[in-house]
Amino acid sequence: MVGMIVLVVGILILWLLAFFTKRRFGVLGLALASGALLSMLWSQELVGIIEKMNISLASISTAGFVAVALVLAPAILLLFSGPSYRNKHGRVMGATLFAIFAGVLIAEPLRSALVLDGVGQVIFDSVVRYKVYLVTAGVIVALLDVLAIHTVGGGHGKGKH
Repeated sequence: MVGMIVLVVGILILWLLAFFTKRRFGVLGLALASGALLSMLWSQELVGIIEKMNISLASISTAGFVAVALVLAPAILLLFSGPSYRNKHGRVMGATLFAIFAGVLIAEPLRSALVLDGVGQVIFDSVVRYKVYLVTAGVIVALLDVLAIHTVGGGHGKGKH
């Protein structure tokens, strides 16, 4: 049950951050995908460094914490700049997609870091089992959102004279 509470609270916090910063899902989703790649490449290396420094992370797995931090770091940085939604509907949809995509990407590291039981174990196992499809869909939707960003033309049209 604790694992589910941690995941739900984490997803809620990420949703709130994305909603109130008004950032577009496309950029944040691609940042999450890059964070997942960084996590895959660097987690074990960073865990080794942290363990050599004798840093203890309380009751959670160091490997799980490092993996989650690496997945979320690029997206968290991009929450403070970048393209944004103009209307509330876009903000709600973007924040929802961001939170779900982040939840999918951090479910596996959290599963290894937390003690799961019952329903939590079933949900985490399902997310991990379908992760390939969920991540593929998330990346495709993020790319489509980036393609949907309309920029103002640079210097074309009527001048101010």
